[in-house]
Amino acid sequence: MKVGDLVRLQQATANCWGINREVILVEKTKQEWHPWEYSWNALVSDGRIIEFGRQIEHSSEVVKC
Repeated sequence: MKVGDLVRLQQATANCWGINREVILVEKTKQEWHPWEYSWNALVSDGRIIEFGRQIEHSSEVVKC
């Protein structure tokens, strides 16, 4: 996954946030508390930017890159 990818989240993740499943990855951010940890900021259909953990790389699929 990389910045700019259109990603389809799991249905449960989308339901939790009340969003559509498709999001666009806009930024990969490092976590200050651990040098190897990071998150993804994603643009969702209503215009918000939501931070998701790196786990979305394993639970989501890239629709278009």
